[in-house]
Amino acid sequence: MFRSRTTASIASLAAILTVAAATFGAVRADAAGSHEFGEMVDYPLTFPVAGPNSYVDGFYEERSAGLHHAQDLMAPKGTPVVAVAPGTVERVNWSRDPSHLRPGDCCSVTIRHTDGWESWYVHLNNDSPGTDDGLAWGIADGIVPGVSVEAGQLIGWVGDSGNAEATPPHLHFELYDHRGVVVNPYEALRAAETGTAVCIASGTADFEALLGGARLLRAGERGADVADLQRFLAAAGFDPGPADGVFGPLTDAALRSFQADRRLIVDGIAGPQTLFAISDLTGQTGRALLGLLDPGARLLEFGMGGADIALLQHWLGTLGYDAGPPDGIFGALTEGALERFQHDTDQVADGAFGPSSRKALANALGVRAVRSC
Repeated sequence: MFRSRTTASIASLAAILTVAAATFGAVRADAAGSHEFGEMVDYPLTFPVAGPNSYVDGFYEERSAGLHHAQDLMAPKGTPVVAVAPGTVERVNWSRDPSHLRPGDCCSVTIRHTDGWESWYVHLNNDSPGTDDGLAWGIADGIVPGVSVEAGQLIGWVGDSGNAEATPPHLHFELYDHRGVVVNPYEALRAAETGTAVCIASGTADFEALLGGARLLRAGERGADVADLQRFLAAAGFDPGPADGVFGPLTDAALRSFQADRRLIVDGIAGPQTLFAISDLTGQTGRALLGLLDPGARLLEFGMGGADIALLQHWLGTLGYDAGPPDGIFGALTEGALERFQHDTDQVADGAFGPSSRKALANALGVRAVRSC
């Protein structure tokens, strides 16, 4: 997974390992346009972490050095990292000199792509297996400035090098357009991660009991919501057994397979993250939830009414905060539930649903992006 600095042939141009990865096949419409700082782009790329990972949109997070302007893809140390698009390695450890790769600054890679865009891969591994010794070389053989790479080609491994030594292992990923403007790759990453959306055909089922409920479903549960879950899993290609409303071993195995396929926590429980993934795929509530979580949406507070408030009440209830029935009226129960949620997520408990609360709710639900069918 990585090599000792004392034995690595750093400048070797040995044959390069190619990692199979599915490339999102959208038209590269954004490549030639102009962009603003932090603009969300529809840029087709191969997902850079070839293994289990998790992430939320952290582009605008405040850090000691200022805005983050990157996405952190959390993954186990040693997980392969691949090039997101074809291009040429421009820098290794910030050096353009293939004969001097600055081992003291290990480990990072920058790639200039064939369309002029640029991707940065930072905090690659610099530790020997099972240690935090900083003595390894987490960049693949032959990855030096001037070398051409293909999309999906191995360039290194996830780690915690540089100023990430005190953090869990992750890949710090940045994307720049052809004019050098840093853009937000969050939606592009989500599209690359899942490939073409696997959508349940309209009319297959409405799953009203499943998506309209607020209880966690697990082995041993019974009811119409369990039957809905079984119908969904069957439609999605996972065998849960008959849609009899009984959450037995077949349903448990099918749900775990679905969770693994969607890169969710594999626990056999249909909770908030799993329900959101289902609503996303069926197209029934995904767009509405995205609207609720939009940082630019209206501030929700006591005395207001609307469909967005009903959706907030529903998802607070799903997370275990009793906001009352989802009637779309922001009353005392909803305010109290929101305050408890804000307190538990280290926010100012003011009972108003604004940008920080929207981000906290997205994190709690495991929402990455909504994919339209």
